[in-house]
Amino acid sequence: HLVVPSQQAPSPSMFVDVDALPKSESLADGFRVSLVRPPHEAANSGQKMLVNVSSMNLLEADEIAVLDAYDDLFEKYSLFCNGRWLGAQVLQDSQDLMYMQHIVFMKKPDVIIETGTYKGGLTYFFSSLLEWTDPSKVAQIVSVDVHHPDLVYAANWFCPVCADCIRPYETDVWARRVRFVQGHADSEEVYHQILNHMYDTAAMHFMDPETGGVLSREEVEGRGGLGPNVKLDVDRSKTILVNLDANHEFEGLLKELLFYAPLVTENSYLIVQDTKLDKIWGSPGPTAALERFLSISPEGEFVLEPELKFHAYSQHTYLRRAKVTVHYTFF
Repeated sequence: HLVVPSQQAPSPSMFVDVDALPKSESLADGFRVSLVRPPHEAANSGQKMLVNVSSMNLLEADEIAVLDAYDDLFEKYSLFCNGRWLGAQVLQDSQDLMYMQHIVFMKKPDVIIETGTYKGGLTYFFSSLLEWTDPSKVAQIVSVDVHHPDLVYAANWFCPVCADCIRPYETDVWARRVRFVQGHADSEEVYHQILNHMYDTAAMHFMDPETGGVLSREEVEGRGGLGPNVKLDVDRSKTILVNLDANHEFEGLLKELLFYAPLVTENSYLIVQDTKLDKIWGSPGPTAALERFLSISPEGEFVLEPELKFHAYSQHTYLRRAKVTVHYTFF
C-alpha cells in the first residue's frame, strides 16, 4: 500500500500495535520489508510503497551492477584503510560496521572469537560495543593474529599508517575485554589456545557424557582428563559470535571455518569477511571456502541472511546458526 508524503499527517489506519508484532530470533526478519518508490513515480512526489520483501531481494540487475562497480573502486583505492572508529583505524566499510553493531547489540554475546586482529581496530570496535551494551556482563573477545597489533601499528604495511589514530590495544576497554592469541588462526595450537580461553570465560565446560552434569577441573583431573568419562562442550546458555578475517585464501579459510564455526551458539552469528573477493580476484577465495563448508555441514545448521545487509552493500557474508545438531568437534 502507498505511504503518504512525510509532510502530510498519517491516517489512523497506518498505525500498528508495535508490541503485538511477532519477534524472531533471526535478525534478518526485521528487514524483510521495504519502502519503495513505485514504478514511474516522480522522484520528488514523496509517494512510497510498503513491500514485504527485503531491499536486497528487490535490486535489479543494473542496480546490482552499480554495487559491483563500487566494489571495484573500494578495492582499487583501498578505501577500507580509511575506516575510523572512536579515533582508531578500522579496516571496514562503514555500512558493515552498522550491520555488525546491530548483531552485537541484539545478541549481546558472551564471547566473540575474532581471527585477524591486524592493528586492532575492529577488535576495539567490538570491545566498545560490549562495554556499552551490557557493562555488567564480563563479555570477552578472543582475537588471534600472527603479529601483535603493536608490531604492525607503525608500519606502512597493507594500509598506510594513521598518524592521528589511537593505539586501540593501549585502551582501558581493550585491557578489560580483549584476550589476544598470537599465531596462525588455522593452526591446531592456536585453536586449542582459543578453546582454553573459552573454558576460562565459562563459555565451555567439562561434562559427564552419561549424566550431562558439569565437572570441575579437579574432577576432570581425577578422571584422567578428556576421554570416555569426560567431554568438553560449549555451554549452550552462552552466546558465542564468530568473525573470520584472517585467511582469505580457500584452504586457510576453510580450515578456520571447520575450527571456529561450530563454536557459534544457536541463533548467534557467523561473519565471514571479504567474501566479495572471489568475484574481484576471479579465483576461489572466501566465498568458495564458505560454500564448501556449507556443503559438508548438516542441512539447515547455518543459514545465509543477506537481509542483514540492510543498506544493500556489504563486503561480507552473514550467517545465523539456526540449530545445533552436532558437537563442536563434528568436523
